[in-house]
Amino acid sequence: MYAALTADPPITSALITAALRSPPAAEALRAFWADRYARSAAVVRRAVARGEIRADVDAYRLLVAATAPLYHELVLLGTTPTPRLADQAARDAAAAARAGAFTVDTSVAMGS
Repeated sequence: MYAALTADPPITSALITAALRSPPAAEALRAFWADRYARSAAVVRRAVARGEIRADVDAYRLLVAATAPLYHELVLLGTTPTPRLADQAARDAAAAARAGAFTVDTSVAMGS
């Protein structure tokens, strides 16, 4: 995901701009990120298998939390991307996941 955010030209910014003006572009943006999050869920599964985070973590919610600081800095503020920014966001999200954030909410799944 970091690569998509920091690509030159900035793919993410271009997709967001286009999505604001075009329903087909908005759908393309949703599909692009759905694919990225689905692929990145493997990282979460490996962390669970290593015992680094709780087994009841919702991978999607964790990944959104890990990438939100990147979007904020890179897309909204135009900050120059650095590996440190991505590493810190990942560490912060993992710490929150270990503490019980981002767990699967079974009450929502059951329609409560």
